[in-house]
Amino acid sequence: IIHSDKANDVVVVDHPKSSIAESFRSIRTNLQYLLQGKEKQVILLTSDMVSTGKTFCSINLASIFALYGKKTMLMVFDLRKPKIYQDFGLSNAEGISSFLINKSPLEACIQKSGIENLDIIMAGPIPPNPSELIASDKTNELFSRLKEMYDFIIIDTPPIGLVTDAFLLMKHTDANLILARQNFTHKKVFASIISDLEKRN
Repeated sequence: IIHSDKANDVVVVDHPKSSIAESFRSIRTNLQYLLQGKEKQVILLTSDMVSTGKTFCSINLASIFALYGKKTMLMVFDLRKPKIYQDFGLSNAEGISSFLINKSPLEACIQKSGIENLDIIMAGPIPPNPSELIASDKTNELFSRLKEMYDFIIIDTPPIGLVTDAFLLMKHTDANLILARQNFTHKKVFASIISDLEKRN
């Protein structure tokens, strides 16, 4: 995916004929080939460090599935530094964290993105124990219910090199995308993370 110089992060919607939009369509096609036979798909995005473009890619990948006519959910699972809500002009008052601590029902956490077929669950208020919440049975319930409602679930997570959140979420996913950014990603750190993932199967 080439570097975006657009002001808005939702490039595939605002500039559908751009090279960036075309590259996200290519990723969508490759994922469908990779996960052939699976009607419902859960796709996770992570990286080795911050500022590699996870949020940008999560937003646009979710949007490209929604534009394809598929009921899509974008989950902001970065419970430590949530920010996608600003891109869509939505609220972060209720979200994943408030559902996981039984403070909010699931329906109250789901927000319309303004893009047809695309809903979003924000991270919600920052909890003191993100990893423990993600490892809880309530997360199993969350994915179980969302899989009944959506064709595609895209998960934006914190960097896998810094915290364990993405590892914990991988038991719920069908495909995991790990981003590397040109002239930015540290190759040795990235290689060690890939090695660690392979050891964990």
